Amino acid sequence: MPKKKNIFKKLIQKYTLILLNEDSQEEQFSMRLNRINVLVIVALASFFIIASTVLVLLYTPIHDYLLPSQKQEEVQGKQEIIDLTNQVETLEQKLSSNDVYIRNLQAILSGQVPIPKIDTTGGNFSSSVDLSKVDLNPTEDDLELRKNVEKEEMFNISSSDNQDSGSLLFTPLKGFVTSGYSTEENHLAIDIAAQQGEAIKSVAAGTVLFTDWTPDTGFVVIVQHQMGMISVYKHALTVYKKIGDVVKKGEVIAAVGNTGELTTGPHLHFELWIDGSPVDPQQYIVF
Repeated sequence: MPKKKNIFKKLIQKYTLILLNEDSQEEQFSMRLNRINVLVIVALASFFIIASTVLVLLYTPIHDYLLPSQKQEEVQGKQEIIDLTNQVETLEQKLSSNDVYIRNLQAILSGQVPIPKIDTTGGNFSSSVDLSKVDLNPTEDDLELRKNVEKEEMFNISSSDNQDSGSLLFTPLKGFVTSGYSTEENHLAIDIAAQQGEAIKSVAAGTVLFTDWTPDTGFVVIVQHQMGMISVYKHALTVYKKIGDVVKKGEVIAAVGNTGELTTGPHLHFELWIDGSPVDPQQYIVF
């Protein structure tokens, strides 16, 4: 009991708080307090601080940054789902476009889609022209263009012409291979980086099957060769040939460019197809 009385006395014992002027030492303010008063004031101040903090968190914009509501989380989750859905749709469209492209190319190679005849009266040839009966000597324009093109290395080309569709193919462009053939990444070609304007050459003798502009790949040239082989050249700056033109191995058909949406710099996107199926060009040509 004496201890409890002593504690109670200490709690109610009065103290005087005096504020003095530092210079004159005159009393400016005084207050009589005890420990109970101090505890009450501290408790009230703490309660006020806690209450103010809670109100700020609940009813001000700070709440949205520190404590996002369930509704906001649902909105964010829905936006993520929308973004993922858009990405999936974009990938599906690209996959569908690639499938259509491959089916069309296979149809052309298998003969299901007839190649239109070219009016020979205007100096053109039909797509079924017999290359052995065509004069493949270069024109003056071709000779002049070749003078401005760096000499290209190629395999031994002293063999007969019927090897054009085999492993002895002309290198279409000397440059740095930036992306190889990959069926896993659906990249059925190789990308060769080079300076814009460099000459692109036909890998073998053949007939120009297609020349046109596409939004994704820019200027495109497709050449049909013997033995069921075709070669595809994309993102060209310009094309020097037209449908039905007969070209020989090593003849310039286009110039390196950066056309189309699916490109990040001047390069040649080169595809090689044999009997309706894509093959790795690096298995047939040294770049």
